[in-house]
Amino acid sequence: MKFLVVDDDPIVLDLVSTVLRQEGHVDVTTVASGQAALGLLRVSEDPFDLLILDVEMPEMSGIEVCAKIRQIPSYRRTPIIMLTARSDTDSIESAFSAGANDYITKPFAISSIGARTQIAKRMMGEDCKVFTYQSLVDTLPGPFGMHDFDLDEPVVINDLSQHTDPFSLGNYLSQLAQQRVAETSVFALKIDNFDVYHDELPGREALLMIAAMSDAIAKVAANTRLLNAYFGSGAFMCISNNQLVDDWLEVEAKIEAIFSQFKPSNGDSFSSPLTITMGRPHRPYLSKTQRVRRTFERAKLQMDRRVQMKMAVS
Repeated sequence: MKFLVVDDDPIVLDLVSTVLRQEGHVDVTTVASGQAALGLLRVSEDPFDLLILDVEMPEMSGIEVCAKIRQIPSYRRTPIIMLTARSDTDSIESAFSAGANDYITKPFAISSIGARTQIAKRMMGEDCKVFTYQSLVDTLPGPFGMHDFDLDEPVVINDLSQHTDPFSLGNYLSQLAQQRVAETSVFALKIDNFDVYHDELPGREALLMIAAMSDAIAKVAANTRLLNAYFGSGAFMCISNNQLVDDWLEVEAKIEAIFSQFKPSNGDSFSSPLTITMGRPHRPYLSKTQRVRRTFERAKLQMDRRVQMKMAVS
């Protein structure tokens, strides 16, 4: 793998590059600023396979650098690992929203670098379509029912607030400290009848609908710790603090109220109001080895139960 490490601390640059080379990665480039990194990425003919960025840097933070990297077409899916101080963990949500996929807290154990790079390798094999919101806005609608993604396929739309991909959302959850787990809730929600919209909407419109749903979640969760990811078939997984979901039925109603304002770009209205279904939030499992799988499975089960209840009532 070809690495780029960005940090304004020369000691950190030397340590990280030494560890990577000891693990057999001989192609490691280091730079001391975000501007230098962006300049290198734009002119490099042989793309880097993995980027490691420090969060706190002068002039341009690692989060800003990450967001700008995601605007470069050839780096929309390249794994990005953030280096952050333990006291700066609150900014991690912003880093994931900017396009980061993983993080390492400083001071870090040398072994953690190798572990996170192995996870990044696995991510490179994950199947997740990547889009940017601006490119969707600038694209013509296209034919009805024809999309660049399948109904059940996960996608990520870069440059959306508090939005990431499923793999990175799992990374974030797996690394939460036990104290943070106690302050965290996970829930799933979905766009009702998304299969119908996927068949009937023209090209980009289904993706814009996904973006509208993510935006509604982010707006309701303003000023709270939240990340969301689209898992396919109209379903989202969300990680939030407990404060947001104390009254989760009210949260569902607020998200639906914002999302229901979405209209296709041609100005037409849908034949029936847009609705959503949200599952009851729950606390993540403490066990790190099973936390992601079991937590996400339970969140999906809670959502499916609500869907069945609504169908029975209707």
